[in-house]
Amino acid sequence: MGFLRILEIISLITTLIGLYLLGEKVALGFIIFTVSLGCQIYIFYKGKNWFLVVQMIVLITFNIFNYFKWIGG
Repeated sequence: MGFLRILEIISLITTLIGLYLLGEKVALGFIIFTVSLGCQIYIFYKGKNWFLVVQMIVLITFNIFNYFKWIGG
């Protein structure tokens, strides 16, 4: 199994855990979900899927913004 395949599996697992924790209203879900998005950026970068790289960067930005919004109020 290659490195990208392992990274895809890690991304899937962290996405599922992050989304579950967000559903349970646990702030750690934002951090785990950001790790998942970071893995996806690398995967899309290696595949030269530039639009998806930009999309993941935008999602990380929103995720970080929402994290600080959630813990602040």
